[in-house]
Amino acid sequence: MNVIANKLSDKQRLRIQTRHKVSVERYGYQPQALYWSNREIQEIRFQKLMEMLPAATELKQQAWSLLDVGCGFADLVDYLQKNEYLPDYTGIDISPEMVLAAQSLHPQATIKNGELADFNFSPLQFDYVMLSGALNEVVETEVEGTSQQQGDYAKSVIRAMYQISKKGVAFNLLDARHQWVKSRYDLQSFLPTEIIDYCQSFASQVELLEGYLENDFTVYLYK
Repeated sequence: MNVIANKLSDKQRLRIQTRHKVSVERYGYQPQALYWSNREIQEIRFQKLMEMLPAATELKQQAWSLLDVGCGFADLVDYLQKNEYLPDYTGIDISPEMVLAAQSLHPQATIKNGELADFNFSPLQFDYVMLSGALNEVVETEVEGTSQQQGDYAKSVIRAMYQISKKGVAFNLLDARHQWVKSRYDLQSFLPTEIIDYCQSFASQVELLEGYLENDFTVYLYK
C-alpha cells in the first residue's frame, strides 16, 4: 500500500507559513502562537489523544515510536513525558520558525520541517501517529479556485497517517455543529458523522470521542 497524502501548493504553503511566522513573532513560544486560547485547552486535547494509548507502565517495557503531525513547538512530547510516556518521538511541522523553536526546546527529539507529503514514510513505520489542531485551517479557498475540494487535504492526511501507523492514530478536528466555528470562513471543520463514515472506509476500528469541549471532537483509528 502506497502512503499518499495530498500536497499543498506553493501558494497554500506560503500562506500558512506566513500566518504562523506572524503568530510566533506576536506570542513567542506560547500555546497562543499555535492558535490555542490557553495551555489548559491545548492540554485537554492532548489528554484525549493520550487516552488511546496503553497504560504507561505497559509501554515502559518496550521501545515504541510516535509521529506528531503538525507538532508546533512539540508541546505534546512534554505532555506525554509528564504522564510517564516516553516514546521515540518524531515531530513534523510546515512552519520553519516553529520547527527551529521545537528543536531548541527539545534537542533530544527528532523534529523535521515539512508536511506529511514531503516525507517518504513507510507503511507501518510508527507505532502511533497523532495530530492536534493541525487540520483546523482551511486549505482549499475560493481565491485559489479550490473551494469545491474543501476538506480533501485534511482527509488525505488522515488516511496517510493510518497507513504509516502500526497500532493506531489519534487526531482532533473542529466540530461543524458549533455555531461560532461554523461562522468562521478560515476554520476547517467537519461533522463527526462525516469523518467517522470516511474513516470506516479504510480503518478496521474507529472510535469517536465528544463532550470534552463544545467545539472539538477526537477520533481514534485502531489497527
